Amino acid sequence: MTPIRKRLTADSQFSPAVAVAQPLGDQVAQTRLALDEVVDDPRFALGVWECTPGTWRRQVVQAEYSYFISGKGVFTPDEGEAISFQAGDALYFAPNTTGVWQIEETVTKHYFIIG
Repeated sequence: MTPIRKRLTADSQFSPAVAVAQPLGDQVAQTRLALDEVVDDPRFALGVWECTPGTWRRQVVQAEYSYFISGKGVFTPDEGEAISFQAGDALYFAPNTTGVWQIEETVTKHYFIIG
């Protein structure tokens, strides 16, 4: 298989912003996607995700690798300690990882979903 390259540029188009599915509080985070694509197999997807400040429950049940391009926040798993992240950090979420996102500054991340 040929490697797949994605490049986010200044003119890359993002989808319209939508509210997160399960907000926790008055400030409802908005998310949008760019370069979102299923990769040869419907169990795999990659793209760029952006989210404004807010707090909500994580909805993705598949495994996910994320690299944060900008912003900062905290993810608190239901089983474990809070994990702070910021631009330059990478996180891996095992399948069925549940918990709460708290975005403090608008986040942009590259993601790869497995499963």
